[in-house]
Amino acid sequence: MRKVATVLILMLIFAASNGNAQALKDCDKNKTLDWEFGANLGFTQYYGDISNKSYFGKFTKEIRFGGNLFGRAIFNQLYGFGLGLGYYSLASEKDSLLKGNPLHYGYEGTNFQFGGHAYLNLTNLFWGIRPEGRIFNLYSTAGLSYISWNGTLTNTLNNAVIVDNGVNSLGLNFSNSSVVIPLTMGIGIQVSDNLRLNLEGSIQTVMSDDLDFYKDGFKNDIILFSSVGLSYHFRAVKREKSRSYRPTGPNVIEYDFSQKRPQPASFDRNLPVLEFSGDKSPALKGQYEFRVQVIAMSKSRINMEAFARRFKIETPIIENTFSGLYRYSTGRFNSFREAEAYSKVIRGKGIHDAFVVAYRGNERIPISEEMKKD
Repeated sequence: MRKVATVLILMLIFAASNGNAQALKDCDKNKTLDWEFGANLGFTQYYGDISNKSYFGKFTKEIRFGGNLFGRAIFNQLYGFGLGLGYYSLASEKDSLLKGNPLHYGYEGTNFQFGGHAYLNLTNLFWGIRPEGRIFNLYSTAGLSYISWNGTLTNTLNNAVIVDNGVNSLGLNFSNSSVVIPLTMGIGIQVSDNLRLNLEGSIQTVMSDDLDFYKDGFKNDIILFSSVGLSYHFRAVKREKSRSYRPTGPNVIEYDFSQKRPQPASFDRNLPVLEFSGDKSPALKGQYEFRVQVIAMSKSRINMEAFARRFKIETPIIENTFSGLYRYSTGRFNSFREAEAYSKVIRGKGIHDAFVVAYRGNERIPISEEMKKD
């Protein structure tokens, strides 16, 4: 068990350091730092020497409750490090030994844990980082904590105390503290800009066989903790001075990176050829134009040059802002058909939710069925 836990921790640290380094570099040169503070409440199950029931079998009378508090710093929406403390109650019974001989022992106890952990956003690691964030995020943590415990081992037939807080009737002492390795998998559900609902399952491997004051086959005692909780996020971002404002009125900025890449990307020969006039203000039929929206967000601007480089977007990207909402689109087309064809090109580059929009001047307008026929 120790070897498995060690390997898992090393894999988590390696993935956090290397798993999506290039995506981080390309997505945003302005490094982001998120702070997260939260609490979890849930139920515990104990698996050790005083235990021989299955997961569902323990729901009869071997369920107890616990909770924890945590805080962590998350870098670039991918990996982080934090501290946490928890308090957990445990209960378990055993009616037979491994060899089948009858045994009527019961264990009740509590434990306190404090330590650090590493955090990794698995969704961003495997599917890429979205600057605007996601509603659902799969994440994992691996930690190392100090654990101390108190408990009582009794005979369930007559309630006689066999061991109380580490000392038995023969005067033999058991340890009451050790190191624990918690491994957690969780799903975060964003319920608001700053608030997240967390559903977690944690396996806590205690590096001791004395938690339940009995030895019968298990070298390490294990605690399973299933929980639900809430956490609050807020961000500290280092921004360039020229981008430290938040617009309240209409504003348009066009980013043209064509001079920095002399060899534009080649598209499928069946797709329409994209041409842009020198003044970037073509006279379009009906006084409106079609574009392909690549991202919309209410937070501060991202590094658009890095964004374009990451997704290999060769056409100019236009930023429209109004009342603090940022919309980024690319391409300027006379017909809906051409814009729709180009949106497929953009989706093929990795921006899977790109879609066609229409603008009249700097104002976004709805696309009617008549406009689609042009």
